[in-house]
Amino acid sequence: MMFASKFADRGGAMTDEGRTGKAIATAGTVFVFPGEGSQLTGTAAIELLDSAPAFAKQLRLCEAAFADFVDWSLLEVVRGGEGSPGLDRVDVAQPALFAVMVSLAAHWLALGIHADAVLGHSQGEIAAAYVSGALSLRDAAKVVTLCSKEIGAIAGTGGMVSISRPGGWVFELIKPWRHSITVAAQNDPSSTVVTGNAAALDELMTICERDDVPATRIAVDYASHSADVDALRETLRESLSGLRPRTGDIPFISSVTGAGLDTSILDGDYWFANLRQPVLFGEAVRWSYQHGYRTFIESSPHPVLIAGIQESLAHYADDVPSGGRDRQLGPADAHIR
Repeated sequence: MMFASKFADRGGAMTDEGRTGKAIATAGTVFVFPGEGSQLTGTAAIELLDSAPAFAKQLRLCEAAFADFVDWSLLEVVRGGEGSPGLDRVDVAQPALFAVMVSLAAHWLALGIHADAVLGHSQGEIAAAYVSGALSLRDAAKVVTLCSKEIGAIAGTGGMVSISRPGGWVFELIKPWRHSITVAAQNDPSSTVVTGNAAALDELMTICERDDVPATRIAVDYASHSADVDALRETLRESLSGLRPRTGDIPFISSVTGAGLDTSILDGDYWFANLRQPVLFGEAVRWSYQHGYRTFIESSPHPVLIAGIQESLAHYADDVPSGGRDRQLGPADAHIR
């Protein structure tokens, strides 16, 4: 079987170069990249750094690409080195997660497993854009580092909560806090994420606990996909000027629009929309399936989107295996056929 994509040696976008390898049988494979909620704690990424050459090479390329934008070492952060900044900082966690996700994609490519399309959830779209070839590694590094720095400006007073209920039901639930809480993401037909003021979310959690509504606080202290992000519009537009997006080599399925998208429009305005607009992940998953994609591989240190993919495709799919945490990551850990 022929595979036609590999990562460029000098950290550019993915380039075409045919090579032969062995692969699992797939029918339209989508690499899925999560955003908030997938953490880097645990040993799996460190094990791959020491044992998987393609993963380690790509991670070092990311470290070099970050050098113009950050003052910390990516490799030290991943290893938890003494004196390295903590992953509790959004301006560290999001770039580090980006780097690990695209390095996992490089690892799978080295194993002969390639993506026929990419799909990102929230900030995971930056990784998807790089893997698709829409952004060079430097441009992707610029987006993830500068966006995460700007999010830091609104951190401290916000938060996000995942509620195991449909979007319409949750919309009615949050009406008493309509000026301070809004829907951030529709991950699947029975799971909705809300975002907003931390104090209002505390009140919402109290109501959910009282009424036995399954709700989980996401480990962030900022309100992505809310009106808080409006304050960042002009700063992001200025800081992300000069991006050179192109139509990617691999189809890009947008969780901003819920459908396939020509990546030549992935400029600063798009990345503002990525932060501001609700995430239409479930809709994007269904669009993928309806357009022939049957295998979903979550490129993540710890799978967090598998349940959402399962639920979104419950009408179509009846064989949905998934994997666990803190073991070496492989493609069989997170795919649906």
